[in-house]
Formats: sequence, structure tokens, C-alpha cells
Amino acid sequence: MSAPHRHGRLRGVSGGRRWPVRLATVVLLALVIPVAGGSAAGATIRGGLVERIARSDSSTGTPRSSTASSTDEQGNPLSSSPVTVASSTGSGNPVTVSLTEIQAPAAGSSVVSVQGTLATSVTQPLTDLRMSLEIGSVPLRSRAQLETLANNTAAARSLTNRPLTLASGESTQQLPDPPVRGANPVPFMLTGALSASALPRSVGVYPLRVWVSGSVGGKPAEPIGAAYTFLVRSSGQQQRTPVAVVLPLADRPHLRSDGLLTDNTLATEVGPAGRLSRLLDAAQPDAVTLAVDPTLVQALKIMARPEGYSWARPGGAVRQPTADPGAVRFLSDLARFAAAGGQVIALPYGDADLTALVHAQKLDTVKYAVNTGQVVLTGLLPRGTAQVGSVAYPADGLADTTTVDVLRQLTVQTVLLDDRLLPASPAVNYTPSAAVDLPTSAGPIRALRADHRLTEIATSYRQAADGPGAGTVLSRFRAELGMIAAELPDQPRAQVLALPRDWNPPPGWAEQVLGAVDSDYSTSAPLGGLTSQYLPTAPRGTLVYPADAQARELPSSYLDAVTSVRDEALALGPVLCPRLKAAVTCQDVSPMYNALVTATSVAWRGASMVDGVSLSQQVDGAVSAIRNGIQVVASRSVNLTSKHGLVPITLENNTDFEVTVVLAFSSTNHSRLRSPVRQTRILPRGQKAQIEIEVDAEGAGTFPLEIRRLNLSGQALSTDPPTRVLVRSTVYGAIATAITIGAVSVLLLAVVVRLARRLRPGARRTAKAAKAAGGAPEPSAAGAATVGGAALPGPPGSLADADPPPVRRAPAAVASGWSTGAPTADLSYAARRGKGVTPAAHGPDPGPSPDLGQHRGPDPRQDLGQGTAQDADPGREAATDQVPIRRRRSGP
Repeated sequence: MSAPHRHGRLRGVSGGRRWPVRLATVVLLALVIPVAGGSAAGATIRGGLVERIARSDSSTGTPRSSTASSTDEQGNPLSSSPVTVASSTGSGNPVTVSLTEIQAPAAGSSVVSVQGTLATSVTQPLTDLRMSLEIGSVPLRSRAQLETLANNTAAARSLTNRPLTLASGESTQQLPDPPVRGANPVPFMLTGALSASALPRSVGVYPLRVWVSGSVGGKPAEPIGAAYTFLVRSSGQQQRTPVAVVLPLADRPHLRSDGLLTDNTLATEVGPAGRLSRLLDAAQPDAVTLAVDPTLVQALKIMARPEGYSWARPGGAVRQPTADPGAVRFLSDLARFAAAGGQVIALPYGDADLTALVHAQKLDTVKYAVNTGQVVLTGLLPRGTAQVGSVAYPADGLADTTTVDVLRQLTVQTVLLDDRLLPASPAVNYTPSAAVDLPTSAGPIRALRADHRLTEIATSYRQAADGPGAGTVLSRFRAELGMIAAELPDQPRAQVLALPRDWNPPPGWAEQVLGAVDSDYSTSAPLGGLTSQYLPTAPRGTLVYPADAQARELPSSYLDAVTSVRDEALALGPVLCPRLKAAVTCQDVSPMYNALVTATSVAWRGASMVDGVSLSQQVDGAVSAIRNGIQVVASRSVNLTSKHGLVPITLENNTDFEVTVVLAFSSTNHSRLRSPVRQTRILPRGQKAQIEIEVDAEGAGTFPLEIRRLNLSGQALSTDPPTRVLVRSTVYGAIATAITIGAVSVLLLAVVVRLARRLRPGARRTAKAAKAAGGAPEPSAAGAATVGGAALPGPPGSLADADPPPVRRAPAAVASGWSTGAPTADLSYAARRGKGVTPAAHGPDPGPSPDLGQHRGPDPRQDLGQGTAQDADPGREAATDQVPIRRRRSGP
């Protein structure tokens, strides 16, 4: 209970002691705030005017859209410092000043006029509004100072200015109608006179400021708005700077391979208020060089056909029955420009991304895009068009050393590059000439440096409510040209203004920018005059390529996919146009190839790549339809009953073109199944052809026969597996047949040899020799011989036939291996019977022995060739001459 009481007491004491400190703090703040407020409001300027500027970054509060600073020697990314073309005090001031026109004094004159509008964002009434016009006391020294003042309002406020005497004779002019919030801006016009003493010797650029002062809500009058710009004064004595203006006429590709347009947006672009029409209307033949995309002119030619044209939609093609009037008018104006002597250069076909293609090693596409762009544009433009020699204009003027080298090898003589890729030496304090000669492996190439500041300023005006006015931007553009002339008044250096491909200026703005080029200190010049190799050039260092520029290129994976489809399309060239040497000249393949080249356009960078993918997929579908329309139909298996046979197949052409197809046949076992290697067939559209393939089988078995579809160059028409037919053969092979024939031949030879031995005379002499040696007797002409008491058959009519021996016959075994013929004595076997067997003598049989019971000689049934009956057939019984029942068999 004691602790809370103690804490509360301490708080009470503390609060009592702090009130003097708080009072002192309030008094101090009351003294400091007025001083700080006066400092924040602005610096005290001569004449007592105090500027109140809420935003210190720019007078308009609007950043520029493109880059300003150059790359460094290491190729670091191009920085994106804001381009601020001073026009107003910004939304933080009570009054916003917007300048619409600034008329600088002509040569020898001192009158300057400024027009613009006033608007307010406050609800309090504005009273006692007055305006004044001030100019800098000294001219600017360089373009770098000019850029600093344009981008930094605080730096512009720090300059010493002097008020001009207005038309009323005073330094200020009263505005009777102040602006009201929500109402239309109030226009104004100030006209002042410059003193003769301020006239420069040649040309000078001065800062110019417009002041607005007045009372807001009854408060004392003070500055409530301001605008900053520049003024160029010229004596008319200096030489004018030549400026070559390059104006691209390009749009994203609209051509498909089937003759349809991707959409009908091009009709809007070439309409009376379209972007392309405004650009072409602003181009003057003697002041501008047009950079034309050939595919744009091709698409407009299709739209200008009297019978109309069609474009694709997801639900089907849409037909325009008549020619588009905007396309007809655009082509007519382009022809009129060329006929008037206007110069034209060709962009790469389809405005291909040259640098990305070089980095992805697609050099054949680079060559086609560069050369075809020039050829196509020459054929589309009227005769006599003043086409500048071979000039390449990469997207945004960005290309590295390798790309420039490749372009030179393609006979390109001149290349347009951003001047930040060729930075000047730090010792050079002026803007050098645009022409630079760069060394390459194929010889020097002329590089024209496009001034990036001129391009950014010319394209910064967008007619936005919170952006700079047209007069402010135009005065900044003139100031840049004036500073170039003021740097070296006696040495004019040619410059290049290369506008971007997608420039979409507000109506009338392109005419103002292009018209501002011609002045007392600058003049329009044809681009062809800067391509001369004899024109003096400025020294340059190594060509650098920023990393962020390479990051914006089309990725290599996308280009690889497009190239894959292109290769498939090229493989159809020998199929659809077999008589042509180049596939791209085939009228059926060329639209596919061209559409795939346009699929590599710079228009598909970034988020627009999905449209490029759609374009390449359309070509892929067309190629696949042709490839898949050529089919080989065959049975899964074919039986062969002989060595030679036919395999039937059907070749179908389901396309709308006449095709020339090569059928390639192959087998996994070439030694056992042979067939023709290739056959070439020409098949009209929508037709089928029956083809019989002759095959030879070298043996029995199943062999796969594969059939592939090729073009005349040997390239496959499909990535699908080949058509396979299983060939079944029942024919013996050559080896088996040879073995069989050899075996039969050996058997026959053995028979012939045995027969020859039996019939030859030497065999009989051997028998007689055996008889003389005590062997078996030879039969004589007098009768049959007897061997061992058994009579041998003799010749017909002999004594043996008339008086057979009185013995019981038993089946005698055949003495030899022959199955037919008379039995003969086996002398060798009889000789081996032993000494107890005496061969019988020749002559008649003496008859049975008188002592049969005591006779121990051979049995009368004995066969001298095979022994006794038991020896001849041990399975028979001697008494019955039958096979015992227990030993009989039913089989052999």
C-alpha cells in the first residue's frame, strides 16, 4: 500500500516542476517557426519577389520516360535519371503554370513571346494576380549545365535573372480573370523585349522563368506559381548544325503463313487519326529519312486488295469484303513521299531482334532478315525511290561489337547506334560529330551516333494533364540544338535524331518537333550524306553494350523454339517444290518461313512475347498438318511362302499440295531380309497410291521392315516412329539347304562307291586269288560249287539245279550287305572259321555221309557266310524256325 502512494506523489512533484520547461519550449517555437517558414518559402530575389515552390525535384513534378545518362566503359546499365522539362510549379503550388508556346526572337530581333494557361487547385479565391517574365543574365556554357537546370528546379532558382519589359511597358502584367478550381484553365500571353546588349556574338541559350504572384484567400500577395524553360538567341552569323532525322514506320507483325492477318488493328493505325498516318503526314521528303518495315508494307498490300482481305479470330476468320481505305491512302502517301525524292531505308524483315539472334547463334536468320528486308522493300516501293545504301537500324540503336561485326560481313555499310554506346573522351567538352568509323573483321563500318537526349526530349510530350506543355518541351528541344551550335560555332558537326519504332505522338506534335529542326542554328540533312566514307569523323573508344540492354533481348530459349519450327518448315521445301534449290523460294514454304522470321521481332520483347509464341504456333500447326497428311498405311504382318515376295503398302496424301516423298526401307537383319533402299513417289493432293515392295528372305523367321518418310534431301518428315511391318517367312535358309544337299550327296556317293567296288574287275580277281589260297571256290561253267557240304546255286541249266542236295533248307542269311541278288560266299569270313572247316571241292555233291550219327562236321543247314541258323538269327528256334512267343515284338 505504501508503494503506490509514493509513486503518485513523485508524479505530482514532477508535473509541478515541468510546467516552466513547457512554457519555455512554446515560447522558443514561436520564435523559431517564422524564421524557418521564411527560409522554406524561398530565397529573397531581387525585386522582393519570394518564390514558393513545393517540389524541388522538378517544376512539373513529372519524371521523364526514357533514360538520360550514358553507359560507362565497363558496360554498366544505362541509368534512368528523369528527364524533366520544366513547365510549371507542380501541384503543390496554388497556381499551376503550363507553357504551350515559346517564340524566341528571330535573328537580330529582341521580342520574345510566351503563351500558356493557368489552373488552380485551391478553393480560396485568388485575387490581384500579376505575371512577369525573367531571363538569365548570362548564357549557358554547356549541354551538361542545360540538363542540370532542366532536371533540378533548385539549381534553376539559384541563377541570377533579370525581368523583361513587357508590352505594357512594365515588368508585370495583371490578370483580370483568375483561375477557379474545377473550371477550364485560363490562357495568358506575355510579350517582352530583350535589350540589345544581351545579344550574343553567335548563338546563346538562356534560362527563362515565368512568375505568378497574387493573394490567396485575402492574404498578402506573394509568388504562388512559376514555370521554367529556355530561350535560344541567335545572331544568324554562325553555321547551322546538320541534323539527319530517321523516322521509323513499323508496327508489330500482322502476317500469318496462311494469308490471314493476325487481327485488324492495322486498319486503325493507318486510319485518318492513326499513329502511322500521323507519322507519315509529318514526314517531309527533304527533311526526314523513313525507316520502313517491309512486313508492314506487305500487310498493307493485302488490305488494299479490291476483293478485300480476312483476319483471324478465335471463332474463325472474319472477312472484309472491300479494300481498307486507310491502307490504300497510306500506300499512296508512301509512294508520293518516294516520288518526291524522300530517302528510305529498310528495317530488318519483320523488325527482327538482330542482337538477340546474334547472341543465340541464329546467324542464318540475321542474314535473311537483313538481306530480305532490303529486297522486299525495293520490290514494294515505286521505282526510282531514293533508297539509302545498306543501312541497319537495330532496335533502340543498341548493338554490341559482335553484332556490328556480323552486320559488316553481311555487306552492311552503315549502322545507327545510340551515342551512349560510343562515349566521347573525357577531354572532349563539346558534342562531336555523329559519324564514327569502327573496325571489324570484314573492314571498317560507318557508325552514326544517334543523340539520345534529342530523342528523349522529342518523345517526352504526351499531352498529359500533369505533364509538361508542348511549348516547354519544344523550347528544351531547341535549346539542345542551340547548345550544340554554341559549343563550336565555327565547326558544324552533323547529328542524328533517330526516333523510336513505337513512337505515338499526340496529334500535331510530330510536325512541331520535325519543324523545329530547321532554325537559324540547325538544319535538316539527308541521312545519305552522313554515310559517305569521306566525311570527317570523330575519334571514338571501344563500343560498349549495357547489361540492361542485353536483359531486354528475346531469350535464347524462345529463339531456339522458333528455329526448331523453322527447320521443320524448311524440310517441306523438297516435298512441295522439288525443282527449286532453296526451300525459302517455294511459294508454299516461303510464307511459313517469313512468319517465323517475324516471330523473332523486337515487338515481342517482354510481356508481348505471348503474341510471338502464338504466331509461331500457327506456323507449327500448318507444318504439322502437311507432315501428318502424308501417311504410310500397311498391315502389321505379311507372310512369305517363298524366297521372293511382295509387301503391299498404301501411301496417302491428305494435304492440299502435290507432294514428292521418298520412302526409305530398312530391316534390323539385312543379311536375311533384303529390300529396296528407297523409292521416290509423286502424289497429287488428296490421292492414294498402292505400292508393292519387293523383298527377299534368306531364311525362315520373322523380320521387321521399317518404312520412313523422307524428303529429297534425306530429311525426315516426321519425328514419329517409322511404320513397321513384320515379314514372316517359311523358306529354309541357304545354309540349311546347303547342309541337306551335302548330306544327300554324301549318301549317294557312298552308294555309288560301294556299287563301283562290287562291279569292277579287280574284285573278281581278288576272289580267284582267295580260291587259289584255299578260300571259297568260284562257281564254274560245269555246275555249282559247294562249300562245306552246302550247294551254291549255279548258272541256269547246271547240275546243281538238276540235282539239289538232299538236305532240309533253313532260311539262310544274306551273305553280303546287299538286299537283293544271289547269295555269295564271304571268303574272308570262311577263312576265319578255323582249320576244322574244309572247303568243298568242285563238282557234283557226293550225297550224304554214310555215318550221319557219327558225323561231327558242319550242319547241313549251316550257312558258310553267316554261320549256323542259330548264329544267323539267335531269336529263332532251330526245330520250328519260329520266334518264341515270349520274345515277339509288335514293333521293329
